[in-house]
Amino acid sequence: MQLEVQGVAAGYQRDIDILRGVTVVARPGQLTTIIGANGVGKSTLLKTIIGQLKPHTGQIRYKDRDITGIPTRDLVNTGIAYVAQRHALFKDMTVAENIEMATWAFRRDRKRAKAAIERVYDRATYLKDFASRRAGLMSGGQQRLMQLELALMSDPDLILVDEPTVGLDPKRAQTIYAHLRRLVVDEKRTILMVDQNVIAGVDVADYIYVLELGANKLEGSKAKFDAEYRETIAEWLF
Repeated sequence: MQLEVQGVAAGYQRDIDILRGVTVVARPGQLTTIIGANGVGKSTLLKTIIGQLKPHTGQIRYKDRDITGIPTRDLVNTGIAYVAQRHALFKDMTVAENIEMATWAFRRDRKRAKAAIERVYDRATYLKDFASRRAGLMSGGQQRLMQLELALMSDPDLILVDEPTVGLDPKRAQTIYAHLRRLVVDEKRTILMVDQNVIAGVDVADYIYVLELGANKLEGSKAKFDAEYRETIAEWLF
């Protein structure tokens, strides 16, 4: 498996766990969506995987390596990227400056940094037009797409995505979801995404987990959810 989270308990205060024994697997070359109501621990789970929180119990393994509690800065070069829900861009800096900042973890490897910058402009040609503009002047959808492109600069195998379409209108949200599917189908990336948009999150996924009160509630393939749970899932979450 690409990523295995086994029985993880974690939280922001001592002796108060938001996650209560969560188990999740992200399979190679698939998009796995975690859905659930506000406060069930979806974003907390991603922060724990990426090393921003240290679990109190449980284990996290990536490509058969134990990465439990490893700091974020040490995970960057292992093949994992993290797209936070908000505040991932320096909005007062130019687009070009943001792109250069995204090479910070491997800045000493000038050849790699240069190739990563060239690659992001090749992939997202619209960024060339915005290169000298402040990142905050782009639309919300453009900023979100840019965040995804910056995450790809380290050429990760696994991308953790937190609420990719929060605050976006349906049209721009659909663009984001389509982009995520392309990363999986065309580039064979593995994505673990948390999403409060239940219908869209299920539609775009290969495999789905439902969390409730910080614990596993339900899981299954998209086909299983389409066949068995689509009509009742809203009752569990809202």
